[in-house]
Amino acid sequence: MCNCAKIHFYDVDFKLYGMKVVPSCKNCGFPLSDEQSKKFEKEIMKYWGFEEKK
Repeated sequence: MCNCAKIHFYDVDFKLYGMKVVPSCKNCGFPLSDEQSKKFEKEIMKYWGFEEKK
């Protein structure tokens, strides 16, 4: 898991792990933690103009 202090929208890359596409940190190359993934999902939904999941 990624241990970077702050992950920005542009620091995320997508990699294939097995049969899953996983958001990964461009700086360290590790998959994002659950907390970072949730934050990234909110950020990308806001950026694309979709409503937040309820």
